[in-house]
Amino acid sequence: MVGLDGRNAFVTGAGGGIGRAVVRALAAAGANVAAADLSEAAAEDSAAEARELGVAASAHVLDVSRPDGIAEALDDAAERLGELSLGATCAGVIEVAAALELSERQWDRTLGVNLKGTFFVLQELARRFRAGRTDGRLVAVASVAGRSGRTDVVDYAVSKAGVISVVRSLALALAPGVRVNAVCPGVVDTPMTEAIHSHRSAETGLTVQESMNEITGRIPLGAMATPEQVASVIAFLLSDEAGHVTGQSINVCGGLERD
Repeated sequence: MVGLDGRNAFVTGAGGGIGRAVVRALAAAGANVAAADLSEAAAEDSAAEARELGVAASAHVLDVSRPDGIAEALDDAAERLGELSLGATCAGVIEVAAALELSERQWDRTLGVNLKGTFFVLQELARRFRAGRTDGRLVAVASVAGRSGRTDVVDYAVSKAGVISVVRSLALALAPGVRVNAVCPGVVDTPMTEAIHSHRSAETGLTVQESMNEITGRIPLGAMATPEQVASVIAFLLSDEAGHVTGQSINVCGGLERD
């Protein structure tokens, strides 16, 4: 059983589907959690859910695409909870656009949040782990889209391929004191997934449900992942039970991708 008693975790994208599930999973395992999100209300709601599970939790407003705010948020979290030793980067965005219609604005936004934001949060957390001689653990949310091409979310696929590469590099740079891994979700039952298929349905003539059924039909296990299923893998990677795992990108996709 995953146990994180006495650990303090910092989670970005904590108000969203996967991020919120991660906050709950870490709190259930005994960790205190700093919930960071672009939305103050979402961060507060997520922190409140953690407190209901009997741990300390704080809420922080953070736009990860602006690295100048990361240190302040981490300072605030450490002051309120204590020294941080766990980090999970769940903040992410996606917009659907055909490859030949992808704009510079969309490219910059997607990579700014998904790749740049992820790297600089991991970097700042790692600096603090090193300075405090802390046995730190980091997990980044990537995607199976980063392992193969995508015709209508090229920027998203590129950003997630970059996250996988960042994790591999940081695992080497930070060993042996800090472990760094990634989780690569496939199709997850979140509002983001529904929004993607709402856009695709307009392009294909399918209903939103038909579009979602089409992709679900390609998953060997026959269903989308729940946010909780993704979060449980993240909690495992942050725990002592994964003590010899670093530099890995673990698919949580029901067999949709096998690479």
